[in-house]
Amino acid sequence: MKAKVKSKLNLEGRVALQDVIPLSTPFLLYVDPSSACNFSCQFCPTGHRDLLKASEYTRSVMKFELFEKLIRDLEMFGEPLKVMRMNKIGEPLLNKKLPAMISLAKASGRVRYIDLATNAALFSPDLLTRLVAAGLDRMNVSLEGISQEQYAKHAKVEVDFEQLVENIRWLYAHRGDCEVTIKIPGNYLTADDKTRFFDLFGNYCDRIFVEELAPIWPEFDVEKRAGVDMQERTGQYRQSLEEKDVCTYIFYAMAVNADGTVSACCPDWDQKLIVGDLNRESLREIWNSPALHDLRLQHLRGTRRDNPLCKACGHIKYAQADNIDAYKPFLLEKISGQYARMAERE
Repeated sequence: MKAKVKSKLNLEGRVALQDVIPLSTPFLLYVDPSSACNFSCQFCPTGHRDLLKASEYTRSVMKFELFEKLIRDLEMFGEPLKVMRMNKIGEPLLNKKLPAMISLAKASGRVRYIDLATNAALFSPDLLTRLVAAGLDRMNVSLEGISQEQYAKHAKVEVDFEQLVENIRWLYAHRGDCEVTIKIPGNYLTADDKTRFFDLFGNYCDRIFVEELAPIWPEFDVEKRAGVDMQERTGQYRQSLEEKDVCTYIFYAMAVNADGTVSACCPDWDQKLIVGDLNRESLREIWNSPALHDLRLQHLRGTRRDNPLCKACGHIKYAQADNIDAYKPFLLEKISGQYARMAERE
């Protein structure tokens, strides 16, 4: 097998956040090209119509003009983004402008690395050629089964699984400098299924991994909705679990939704943790906004669980690699001082 058995989470060479917070430029920006999805995966909020009907916003694709503004706004930051992640809650390939978006971001010089996660159902040689040529650095493929029957059961969608396999193999053969990773939730798989997964794809990607489903979405009961039992030994990437007070994402990342609103973090699937609106504000204004600043202070003060959304979020425990809890008093003083100085300048 050519591929490394390794998750998409990069643990090597991570920056010690306590040494660099507060950041004048975010490390990571999630951008949701499409908040709609062509699958109905039972472990995901978008796979449940009752939740979508109750949501206060309409699923859509991001307008290219809004993305152009986003790229212009990056000029206001002192440094380029380390990573632009072209996905959040939907299927990014539903946005027909996606290759042009990636090309524009690369040409701007304000983004060092671009990746995305996709269910691969819309793969075609033409689309994949354009995505690779646009400068995509990594394609994270999320599989929902190893047969047409498993897709029908767990993603509620009919797929030509043999064609899906062929398209992924075509991507690997024509990937250029684009890294290809493939992962699958192991909760649905037998031991024989996992062996077949590695046999099918182990020679057609750079990384391959069997993940664990985890309760990473606020106000979404993945055990009940997906019909699986959570285990308390390891997290989504099979890392050791840690109880934490502080979400680290809000200190180095934020997420631009398809409609231009900006969420404090990627798990905000129902857009209830909004800290700004790209349609009316710049990214830099949102990054330094009172709403995001107050949220950071809430976490550093140890009162995250007073926030109904942050309280219900399992992403901190099950999916985040960094832990800055030991530095709460130090960081609270630094960030409080920074905001006071900003207020004085204004």
